[in-house]
Amino acid sequence: MTQSTRSPSLGSRPADQDLLAPLVYYPDHGVVRAAAAARARDVDASAVSPFETLRELGARGLLDLGLTGSLAPQAAVVFDLAAECTATAFSLWAHRAAVEYLHATGTAIPPEMRSGAVPGCSAMAPAFKEAAGIGRIPVTLTEGPDGPVLDGTVPWASNLYPEGLVVLPAVREDGTRTVVRTRVSAPGVTVRLLEDLMALNATASGVLRLENVPVDPVQDVLSEDLPGFLAAVRGPFLLLQTAFCLGLSAASLTAARDGMEGVAEVFREELEESIAEQRRLRAALLRLAGTPRDNGPREVFALRLDAALLTGAATRIEAKVVGGRGYAMSSPTARRVREAAFLPVQSPTEGHLRWVLRNQG
Repeated sequence: MTQSTRSPSLGSRPADQDLLAPLVYYPDHGVVRAAAAARARDVDASAVSPFETLRELGARGLLDLGLTGSLAPQAAVVFDLAAECTATAFSLWAHRAAVEYLHATGTAIPPEMRSGAVPGCSAMAPAFKEAAGIGRIPVTLTEGPDGPVLDGTVPWASNLYPEGLVVLPAVREDGTRTVVRTRVSAPGVTVRLLEDLMALNATASGVLRLENVPVDPVQDVLSEDLPGFLAAVRGPFLLLQTAFCLGLSAASLTAARDGMEGVAEVFREELEESIAEQRRLRAALLRLAGTPRDNGPREVFALRLDAALLTGAATRIEAKVVGGRGYAMSSPTARRVREAAFLPVQSPTEGHLRWVLRNQG
């Protein structure tokens, strides 16, 4: 574990005071933190892939937790990764979302996905946007000379590695909304990776283009009931996003609290308010994760929004407390600020979340 990403207070406070204590206990907690920390700087620089860490975790059975029962153990892994490297936590969220999609549709989950050898890619953002009334599904599923084919463009997806499996929505000619899967390596699929992002450059995020991509109507059409599918996966999708928000904010608040001395004391009240909010959201996440597929949409949307807002506030507090040394691009403080800047634009965006909450009454 490198000094720049190590939490100096881990293990030095009682559990109820340690913001970085695991959400729930699991035996591999220390391994997860150490593996993510050891590569955090290189992942941030796009020198290594997050999947180098995720495949280590897959060998320990940590990529497919909570498909039945409580999601808390999987949320705990995501939280721990985000405390050290949000890019790796984000990659796990996208992968685990694709695993959830297969499970929700009764589709066999390949062992290679459970291990992380085959990355999972969630390209479902257009479906969530259309369900909220703020977008449309840009991919069609039509009959070609040799069977169904996909055409269209998904403007943002992640884990677009050559060996990856993609789950996405598509619209049939009769207007039926479907859920389908394909491979990044399938004929007709092209990827334009996005570069020079503020953070998360190593997550293989980019534009997914599909042109006459063949679809096996038996194996690859996962669901013809898009509303039912979204209702089934919404909870795990948003709760695991919430987990990496809380892991990142816990790291920032810990760094701020450890630096709270001298002139920084003027930020004490602001810090304590954010710590109280962190504890409230942590408790809410654990409560909802107990029955992740049975919660109302408003509650999980609100939790995801509050967690993202807290993360932005937490990284700003850390930057103010740490001061000039946190302004170096290579510092953990600067990295966390850059990682947090992604949250308002990650789907569901802050605007999307606020729109849904306002229009649900």
